[in-house]
Amino acid sequence: MTDEEENFEGETKSSKAILTAIRKAEDTFREWQTTCQVIDEIYSLEGDTLRSFVDGYDWRDSELDLFWSSFEVMKPAIYARPPQPVVSPLFKDGKPVNATTAELLERCAISVFKRTNINDIMTHTRDDLLFAGRGALWVRHEVEDEGHEICVEHKDRLDFLHEPARKWCEVGWVAAASWMTKREMRKRFSKTSGDAYQGASFTKRRDREDYEAESRANTPKAKVWEVWHKAEGKVHWVTEGVDVYLDSGEPHLKLNGFFPCPRPAYATLRRRSLIPVPDWERYSVHFSKISELTRRIYSLLDKVRMKGLIPAGGDVGDAVEQLIRSDVDDSMFVPVPQAAMMQDATGFVQWLPLNELAQAIQGLIEARATLIQNFYELSGISDIMRGATDANETLGAQQLKSQYGSVRVREKSTELQRVAADAVAIAAEIIAEK
Repeated sequence: MTDEEENFEGETKSSKAILTAIRKAEDTFREWQTTCQVIDEIYSLEGDTLRSFVDGYDWRDSELDLFWSSFEVMKPAIYARPPQPVVSPLFKDGKPVNATTAELLERCAISVFKRTNINDIMTHTRDDLLFAGRGALWVRHEVEDEGHEICVEHKDRLDFLHEPARKWCEVGWVAAASWMTKREMRKRFSKTSGDAYQGASFTKRRDREDYEAESRANTPKAKVWEVWHKAEGKVHWVTEGVDVYLDSGEPHLKLNGFFPCPRPAYATLRRRSLIPVPDWERYSVHFSKISELTRRIYSLLDKVRMKGLIPAGGDVGDAVEQLIRSDVDDSMFVPVPQAAMMQDATGFVQWLPLNELAQAIQGLIEARATLIQNFYELSGISDIMRGATDANETLGAQQLKSQYGSVRVREKSTELQRVAADAVAIAAEIIAEK
């Protein structure tokens, strides 16, 4: 790509450069997106396209779904309740204007969070952070009928994109996608680009091309990218199938950080890049081994049967066979000739040994328990469980356990707090300016 294309310059109305940069960024994140798709299907126990890939690694373990259960433990440890906006003057000098302004902005921010249902937004962001390693928010300023509204939105991993860079301060542009019907596009873009929107690629699918028919939306929509380019100081709206800008111009918001979104909440990143590394990739080997041991344990358990050898034919053999095959739980007497009973009773049945089978099952169970404990140590779940307190313990013991139990999940929790605080800052800045 040339410098001219990267700067989105060239022919005045052409969207080619922007769409080319978006495709390049999508290619950069494609491997991560594919991994996230696998994770989603495993967690949801659905999907046929990647079923062979998943089954090849013995992931689908209906007997011990450790992946699902462990991440259910992590969710409330990372995020438990909605954030509460707090705005205060930078310097506590007691000036009434500063204090009143801070109180006003705080009340406005609380109102914004309440109206936008911040709990659902943060829950989606938490899940993205936990499973995919990245959660993104977007703040909008809507003006309609002389009314102003601030909207805080969660952006799906497929609907948020940015320039590939080593760190966030080097990112030159960010883009958020919105799915719009033809009617919505006509209302929004007819004044700026005429009928160009009619060439957009409308589809009933939102994410992938192979979704089941019943999971598709009823109304065809087009994916419209809203691109904020910091170097140019402009905002562009483009979509696949339309070779001109749907809209372009100066940003309608003058924000300190330019972008109308906080830095995404990140978990683990590749060194010197902003490509996330989902924790799943580190746990997959453990899950695979645990699933294989579970399969072998249940396979051996199915072989545990009381089987024995009895004399073939004759009165005694027929009687023993009738006794063993009987479904009656209570005592049952089977008549045999008296002469036959004179034989040694222990010789009626020779049972097959089960000790070796029981020892093998016990050994597999112990090996699996060790692997599960190793996974707990690696994931930090053991710290969470050790942090569980008892009501009968002393206050000091409870505080120590609570502190220790949050060590491994503190960074993810801090990231969610930070992204929520950044959203408050952007919303408050818009409110103060508009």
